[in-house]
Amino acid sequence: MSAETTPHHAALIDPAAESNSAASRKVADIRPLDPKDVDGLALLAQELLAFYGLPARNQRSYMAHKMAEELFERESNLKVLVAETTAGLQGFIAYTEVFALASCQRSFFIQDLFVTRRARASGVGAGLMAELVRQAEECGVEQIDWTADPWNEKATAFYEKLGQLLKSDKILYRLAGSSLRRSMQEQKL
Repeated sequence: MSAETTPHHAALIDPAAESNSAASRKVADIRPLDPKDVDGLALLAQELLAFYGLPARNQRSYMAHKMAEELFERESNLKVLVAETTAGLQGFIAYTEVFALASCQRSFFIQDLFVTRRARASGVGAGLMAELVRQAEECGVEQIDWTADPWNEKATAFYEKLGQLLKSDKILYRLAGSSLRRSMQEQKL
């Protein structure tokens, strides 16, 4: 699924998430991931896996260690914004910037957008998307792309509120695990 960015942030604000007296109140602080956040991000990642019914293959401490290593000690193209409240991290959006050769434009590809169960419908997801749109405008990025699971009706309803979306009939393919290793071995001939 793809969405073209627009300079209008209003489409990313959920009116239901705003209280009557505090329309300008921030639901969460949206900011770039900091090294001190990796344990909280690992906890969110475990909740994300549970949401999809997948087991966490690693303990949270190991996940936090690997996240710190990959995101802060190595050169990484993955960027992460987090949403923080007084209760801690409530969500994140992980994305990369890519350059499309055919269109000669830069775009963001969202790897994951996740909000904790307790913070859903509070405006945290809209805040994360609004900040990503703001960063796209600031960086001259003309497009934001992401995928969504067709069975996740709440996510698709959230995305539909963002504005006019360009949807794709493309199929996502993935080589992973034993299939990836087998393919690599077959290519060696």
